[in-house]
Amino acid sequence: MPTTCRIVPVEPVLLAVAEAELDRREIAPNIRRLFDVVYTWLKTAPVKQSGHNYALYDKGRQRDLLVRVGFPVSGAFADGASVKSFELAPGRAAHAVHVGPYSELHRTYGELHSWCRSEGLKPASQSWEVYGDWHEDLSRLETGLYLRLAESSR
Repeated sequence: MPTTCRIVPVEPVLLAVAEAELDRREIAPNIRRLFDVVYTWLKTAPVKQSGHNYALYDKGRQRDLLVRVGFPVSGAFADGASVKSFELAPGRAAHAVHVGPYSELHRTYGELHSWCRSEGLKPASQSWEVYGDWHEDLSRLETGLYLRLAESSR
């Protein structure tokens, strides 16, 4: 079944995140460790988790990507040494839903990038994933993929 791609509005969302600059090949072996940092912090945090997990990717300064992982929270909090407050800014994004194992996300990203090219849309440097509920059956995992659109995109 072909992937459905579309443009969606991006609402601002306040996230608690752990972050690291990583090269692309380092994401898979490090992402769980980063999530563990945020979940450990949550045990004594002044806020509650209020949504699904996110992984955000921006252009890095020293390495390929600045990776931020975490989740929406119930309110503002002071940055700590390991967990920071981050607001996903409003705007527009190209969006597709990946169904299946995380190891296959690159296929849906490829379709989303191809769709943007065919539609004359220019993605900005930020992208993110929103992970749906966990399933033991990896073929049932759903992950929302988002490519922020540059302001000059239609």
